[in-house]
Amino acid sequence: MLIWLKKIWPFIILAVLALIIHFAFLSYPAQVVFDEVHFGKFVGAYFTHQYYFDIHPPLGKLMIAGWAKLNGLNPVFAFEKIGEAVPARTLFTLRFLPALAGALFVLAFTWLAYLISRSKQTALIAGFLILCCNAILVQTKFILVDGFLLLFEFLAFCFFLLWQRQKTYGVKWWSYLALTGLSFGLTISIKWTGVATIGVIGIILLVTKWRKIKELAIVIPTLLILGFAVYAIPFYIHFQLLPKSGPGDAFMGWQFQQELKYGRDAVYQPLTFWQKFFELNKTMYTANASITSEHPFGSRWYQWPFNVKPVYYWQNDSGITSQTANIYLTGNPLLWWSASLAVIYTLWLFLSKNNRRRTEPIFYILILAYFANLLPFMLVKRVAFLYHYLLAASFAVMLLSFYFSKIYSKNKRVFISLIAIIILGFIFISPLSYGWNISRNFFSQELKIINLLN
Repeated sequence: MLIWLKKIWPFIILAVLALIIHFAFLSYPAQVVFDEVHFGKFVGAYFTHQYYFDIHPPLGKLMIAGWAKLNGLNPVFAFEKIGEAVPARTLFTLRFLPALAGALFVLAFTWLAYLISRSKQTALIAGFLILCCNAILVQTKFILVDGFLLLFEFLAFCFFLLWQRQKTYGVKWWSYLALTGLSFGLTISIKWTGVATIGVIGIILLVTKWRKIKELAIVIPTLLILGFAVYAIPFYIHFQLLPKSGPGDAFMGWQFQQELKYGRDAVYQPLTFWQKFFELNKTMYTANASITSEHPFGSRWYQWPFNVKPVYYWQNDSGITSQTANIYLTGNPLLWWSASLAVIYTLWLFLSKNNRRRTEPIFYILILAYFANLLPFMLVKRVAFLYHYLLAASFAVMLLSFYFSKIYSKNKRVFISLIAIIILGFIFISPLSYGWNISRNFFSQELKIINLLN
């Protein structure tokens, strides 16, 4: 027992730190923050049963609503504007699952790094680096669904790697394959951008198994069928919980609207589940594609690796006192810049004939995952934000951890200096992550530093 604890105690400390960092000040501010103005409404709709429309699949909102129900909460608040006061208990409950997903993501990220590297040293470095990412902290501590997206995608890759290592057909072979398909389904049930997961897995399968046609004929349909089943189930629950007319009616077709207005029994030929399912998904796609409006904090994909355009989430500033409180979604600039350099350096190795053979294959897989998660935003013209980079950024950070591990093995002093700089970056940005009251002078210094590094 003691020997086992001695082996895993660094990971236990990492888990505790992840929980502390994500759950600290969870009910603060006791006000609506950024897109909570939308997701708070969506969650509340499951309690009023009034139909709403969102461009993302319903699973994330259903999970938060289910947790609220289990805790005896009826979160029917207006969520009309950023800064609107909401009871602290309500916000703690609604923010709980996203924060837990954020903390668990740190562990899933560490696990994937270990499975890839087979090195506890590299895995711990990876876990510690992702823990110092302010952007991920902010996006996973409010009533938002990106924490689920991050967690499920990285679990999908973990289970896929475990499946890849099974040499014979058996219980483990089928179990890990099923878990991969289920995790993929959960990922795309949060946001469609999670489809990059199956893209990366598909490419790896074709490269490693192209000679095993019979195996591919089993694996690919299994992954797709399981993924689709998991994707479809939340929609069924979604329709069952929203039978009444509501603010989302106008997005749907005439017959869909008639059922919402007059009830399913009053309609001559009510729509089947699959008719509703395909209509809603088509409408989601159309609505996504038709977003053309600009936003003052919108940015383009090529700006994200350099942490350009932080997103303003919340402000509490009366203008009277010398204190101000603000929340920004911004990466730890020192971490993101280092991770971007790791991506650029790896690309250079790949393009350089002399270095290509010496480059570890896993580096190419991480680069593939990085660009696969960036690709959807390269192809669309709709407004996007820095938080859309979080999946790709996570793979860049993992790539960086491999280089840091090499540095640690060669020169511990340099490694400690680099880690210390990243920790200082995280601490410096933390007031903007948690919304602490700070002096106006310090706030302006923070903005200057962020802009300087951007």
